[in-house]
Amino acid sequence: MNKVIIVEDDRIIRRSICNAPWEENGFILAGEASDGESALELIEKEQPQVVISDITMPFMNGLEMARIIKVTSPHTKVIFLTGYEDFKYAQEAIKLQAFDYLLKPIKIEKLIRKAQSAAIEYEKEIKKERRFHDTLPLLQQSFLQKLTNNENENTDLDIEKELLELGVELDGPFFTSMFINFTSVNEEEAVIKKQITEIMRNLFSESINGHVINGAKNEMAVFLSTVYDGCLGNITFARQAIDKIYNQFDETVTITIGRTYCNVFDIHTSYLEARFAMDMKHIMGTGCVYSIDDTVPCEFQHEKTLLDLEKAFKDQLKLGLPGKAKETIEQLRNVIKGNKNIQLEETKILALKYSTLLLYQVKKWEKDESESSSMTELFNLILQMNSIQEMLEILHQLVDEWAESMNEEKKQNHNSLVDKAMAFMNEHYHDEELTQQKVAQNVFVSAPYLSNLFKVEKGLNFGDYLLELRMKKAMELLRLHDAKIYKVAESVGYRNPQYFSISFKKYTGQTPGEYRRGIINTA
Repeated sequence: MNKVIIVEDDRIIRRSICNAPWEENGFILAGEASDGESALELIEKEQPQVVISDITMPFMNGLEMARIIKVTSPHTKVIFLTGYEDFKYAQEAIKLQAFDYLLKPIKIEKLIRKAQSAAIEYEKEIKKERRFHDTLPLLQQSFLQKLTNNENENTDLDIEKELLELGVELDGPFFTSMFINFTSVNEEEAVIKKQITEIMRNLFSESINGHVINGAKNEMAVFLSTVYDGCLGNITFARQAIDKIYNQFDETVTITIGRTYCNVFDIHTSYLEARFAMDMKHIMGTGCVYSIDDTVPCEFQHEKTLLDLEKAFKDQLKLGLPGKAKETIEQLRNVIKGNKNIQLEETKILALKYSTLLLYQVKKWEKDESESSSMTELFNLILQMNSIQEMLEILHQLVDEWAESMNEEKKQNHNSLVDKAMAFMNEHYHDEELTQQKVAQNVFVSAPYLSNLFKVEKGLNFGDYLLELRMKKAMELLRLHDAKIYKVAESVGYRNPQYFSISFKKYTGQTPGEYRRGIINTA
């Protein structure tokens, strides 16, 4: 049923309205008040559909109350009751978008009909808002698609109107767009987008504000309104976002930035620039921030051509010079970055060629036939990569393996980086703050490098291994009948028992309680 609150300083009139047959007409009388001040507390608590109020009251009059209701409970409908002598307030009531303005005395039947009409209008607005909320991601995605395909032939005013309809209101005086790409796909997309949106909103401030808009699949856009003209503040903002997203959710995010404009109508131009910059991530790298200006072609920093580098690399392999080979790989990186015309597929071909040369050297001493399958896995891994940074990390890894093969003593006395990482994880799995970044720092490599090592050497990613490790430890603890589930959660690195239960069920197909009962029943 709908709720109605009566606000009237005249006790007799208030009592008369309160005694009306509200329940018979679909209402619950949620409360009454003699002034606007006390009514606001009641309205905040009850959230009524309809408020029937006098205008002239002590402490706070009805108009002042309605002005606050419009902000705190915008859908609540206010019906004003007043005498002829107060008709001068009608204009102000209209400005406040009061549902109706009725002159005293009024028949109760008419007042109830007005309240019913107001409740119907309230419900229409709520349904409309829900529909808009449900379709907002699709509307935003459609809008970005139009910007991307340059389909929007409307005027600047039409663009601004469409932005406002999507809930995007920018004050300026300067405007910039960012484009976001993250690695998770399929069922994880909605969760990751929600997490990224929340982090971005928490980073907004008086100097840099904006709106996050969902795009297709693993893409998002951010329209920024800033008080400064320049990219330094935007880059700092984006780097903070990347760090927080990675630290909190172990998600690799790339953010590109368009140019800054002083006209809100140019926000779509900045968006196109940011999106174009994202197309260069195979050269610029993933998990980083760069702007459209960073992708402008520049002169080569090295005189060696790609053929010169390949010849030098072959010579270094023959002579057994892993240090020099690493230098050549870095020169290759600079040549590719310097030539913005090199496409992603060409970069993959180069990475595959260098990998083949390195794998040939590795096979000279590797007698384990199982390594042959790892070559195929490595090639498939490179073909799936989207940045030169990832590909060259693989080449560096292969050089490291080759160098290790030439030092038998080093090979015998040192565990692989992944083994060291796994040993560290086995010792610290109970640490809630255990992340890929933290483990990588412990074994003195970068997080992306460690991630690739896990995939190549163990055939699984870091997150899957950590989940498996923690769940197996949890299963051991749950076999102890007196162990509390929340204590088990804390023991394996989960401060939140609910999140632990979700992870446990995802891994085992059972909740911790179901798993324990199964153990007890089979005992």
